[in-house]
Amino acid sequence: MSLGLKDSLSLKIDEQTYQETPEKWEKKVKEEGLSNKFILISKEPELWVFLGEHGDHLILSKNDTAIYCSCKGFRMEIEKKSNKGCTHVYALKIAKKFNKFRDVSANISIEELNKIIEQIMELDYSSYLRTILIKYSS
Repeated sequence: MSLGLKDSLSLKIDEQTYQETPEKWEKKVKEEGLSNKFILISKEPELWVFLGEHGDHLILSKNDTAIYCSCKGFRMEIEKKSNKGCTHVYALKIAKKFNKFRDVSANISIEELNKIIEQIMELDYSSYLRTILIKYSS
């Protein structure tokens, strides 16, 4: 049976949803959380990018908790009507706790932010974000 859009939107996802990491994901979540692959690109709204092995993922956070990720795993969990999310939403907590992320939000204009989001949503990769990271890495 196919999950309709209305059904998938009825799942409640908020700041309380992703509190405990599923046991089978603990190792990967820890590795990702400590990897320095999270980039804060906007503080309001709080928007992150995870530079993954299989593409870049946009992560929306609210009140210090990730509530959405653009990765395939997150979408698959939603389609299964599961509120487990993905490893990225849990790993972001670790990255923030141990300050294992880069914050370029002050250096990105709204136009640049839109370009980064557009590239990730269309290509699963943002060359423009990498240009910004190189520019501000020194």
